[in-house]
Amino acid sequence: MDFVQKLATTILGTLLLVFTVAFVSVPYSLGHAGAGMAAAKTAHHLG
Repeated sequence: MDFVQKLATTILGTLLLVFTVAFVSVPYSLGHAGAGMAAAKTAHHLG
C-alpha cells in the first residue's frame, strides 16, 4: 500500500506541475498574457 500511495502522490504532483505550466505558457504564447489584453482584443473584434 505504501508503494501505491507514493505512486499516486508522484502522479498527482506531476500532473499539477504539467497543468500549471500549460495554463501559464499556452495563453502567454498565444498572446493573451493578461485579462485586460484579452478583453481589449475581444472588444476590438466585436466592434
